[in-house]
Amino acid sequence: MANFSLGFFPISGSIIATSMGSAAVIGASGKGFEVGFSWFLTSLPTLIFSVLLAVVLGATIRKLKLYTIPDLFVRRFGKAAGLIPALIISILYMTPTFGMQIVGMGSILTNIVDISFISAMLIGFVICVVFTLMGGLPSVAWTDAIQSVLILAGLVLMFVMGLNYVGGWDVVVNNTPSEILSFSGLGTTELINYLLIFGPFYLVWQTSWQRISAAKTEKTAVSAVSIGFILTSLVGIFALGIGIIARQAVPLDTHPDLVYTEFLTSVFPPAVGGFFMVSLFAAVLTGATSFLLSGAMNISKDIYQGWIAPQASSEKVLKVSRLSVGGMAIGGLLVALLITDIIAIYSYALSLSAITMVFPVLAAMFWKRATKTGMMASVVGSLAVAVVWSILGDPFGLHMIIPGLIVSLILLVTVSLFTEHDGEEQIAAYYFSMKKVNEKTDGQNDYPITQRGEAR
Repeated sequence: MANFSLGFFPISGSIIATSMGSAAVIGASGKGFEVGFSWFLTSLPTLIFSVLLAVVLGATIRKLKLYTIPDLFVRRFGKAAGLIPALIISILYMTPTFGMQIVGMGSILTNIVDISFISAMLIGFVICVVFTLMGGLPSVAWTDAIQSVLILAGLVLMFVMGLNYVGGWDVVVNNTPSEILSFSGLGTTELINYLLIFGPFYLVWQTSWQRISAAKTEKTAVSAVSIGFILTSLVGIFALGIGIIARQAVPLDTHPDLVYTEFLTSVFPPAVGGFFMVSLFAAVLTGATSFLLSGAMNISKDIYQGWIAPQASSEKVLKVSRLSVGGMAIGGLLVALLITDIIAIYSYALSLSAITMVFPVLAAMFWKRATKTGMMASVVGSLAVAVVWSILGDPFGLHMIIPGLIVSLILLVTVSLFTEHDGEEQIAAYYFSMKKVNEKTDGQNDYPITQRGEAR
């Protein structure tokens, strides 16, 4: 957690670089190429929910002094409650999302050197693992900050030079279908699906929680995270624009995930293009390492120290964390080799995380009546419904996140109302009860508890 002392630049830069990875640059350019400006609408929920998290829950998250989101489940609902969220975050979210970055690095490397796509992904995999094991969060945060400047500059410059390369905006408008240039390229049902996939999840995006906690002050945390997401959303317009402009220069049957890099090699002179290609690779790399670090924390702290060896020393936990990095990286590589569609991987990983954790986390923050049994039923039941819905082929064209979230809320409320609090629970709505805790103290130890575990 970088000693809980990071300033505005590394926090904001880390948010930008992690957010502007494969999905936001390479994936978004491909979507601009395919569906046009309407894809921008899918980024608005990410911005709104992320800023809401920082502004509304930032102070509470910092006072709780959480390392991971499963820490919240353990604190509120008891030891057993943290296991399933830890497995979901590390295996169902962090691992495939790391695989998504490997796909991105593969597409970049194949345009830099003449090697196969699989060889390029293997090289990216090795670099990621070595970098993560050597540096930890301080290295990731500061390199993220530097590379965020490079990637933002590269996107804007590529947009401007790309327009000049194809003959100007008039040429683009005259040669591009109207639906690509409008905000109506996505159908209503498809748009609703994406809005839900890319929205509620960011209330439980562990990367944001950890950056909020790692900031040296609450003001720094709120402003850095908020501005980081605002800049990411604004600059995302340039990524979409690059994809639209590329339709004038890249064959229309080009794989969407190769559009950005192929157009980049056409627009820039070799020296300049190589520089921005490497800066993009670096941004994707540090995004990948952020996912590995975050997931490794879930395995080492929430699973190993929480369940297997509660008395383990810090050195032992660190060793397990490093082993976890290796294991997750191998799992992510397998995902990358099996599924090479960046947006498909991203959508799947976000959906399962949002379905299982959004309402339990909101309950821990705002609803004192939520019980451990209700929370467990919500997590397990919603996950089962989502998987079955996906296997059935998304009936009615509705993505699994819609029935998943509905079932999660219904089970949480219904089961909680018909069950009693467990003896391990810390009965509280943290958003309200933590207002009395001073951030400079240890929120866990300073928190007033009665014999039943209920907050006074």
